[in-house]
Amino acid sequence: MHTGFLGTAPDGSTTHSFHAEPPGWCCANHILGLPLETVRIGAAAHEAGHLVADLVVGIHVTDVKITPLVVDLVCGQAFGASGVTQIGRLNVGRNDYLTMLAAGEQAEQRWLQEAGLWTPARSWAVERGALDDVAKAIEKLREQHPGLVDDGYRQLFWRYRDHAAALLDAHWNRVLNVAERLAVSGYLTGDEAALYANLPNPPEPGPASG
Repeated sequence: MHTGFLGTAPDGSTTHSFHAEPPGWCCANHILGLPLETVRIGAAAHEAGHLVADLVVGIHVTDVKITPLVVDLVCGQAFGASGVTQIGRLNVGRNDYLTMLAAGEQAEQRWLQEAGLWTPARSWAVERGALDDVAKAIEKLREQHPGLVDDGYRQLFWRYRDHAAALLDAHWNRVLNVAERLAVSGYLTGDEAALYANLPNPPEPGPASG
């Protein structure tokens, strides 16, 4: 099992990542180092990866949105993008959910590679940009494996990277179709995105029975 790389953040805290961190980094945005429009397309690929995985494993999608950002950081102005895929109440197993969480970063990594933009440093920056997904995965893994430190949960979550990559490989054209539309519009309803993916949007599950 890949145990990852330990590093040190600019504030002196310890980092733990699948990819080795670049030396002397200030923030993930500057390490990514891409124009705003390119960052926007990468964010669209990330969210499209989540969304297509949702549809494939049976999770209802409410909507998806990306927002390009120009941020002023201590180390200077940088370009970024936020994205969120809103889903309905979970009614799938843990493995499917964790695969879906891993699919966002994996889609953005693959998009970078196919665009000829991937570098080891950028792979780390993309991973760093998916920390919210990692936090959700850790929360879910705690339910089955209580008592581990976060580094242990991250290593468990990394096992799902290959599952996510395989799902994306089987549906990559769907991911690209959704990403293209999302990059232009910035917002899609779940049903619109499902139409572009040529997949059904699973129905919203009813309320949990008490």
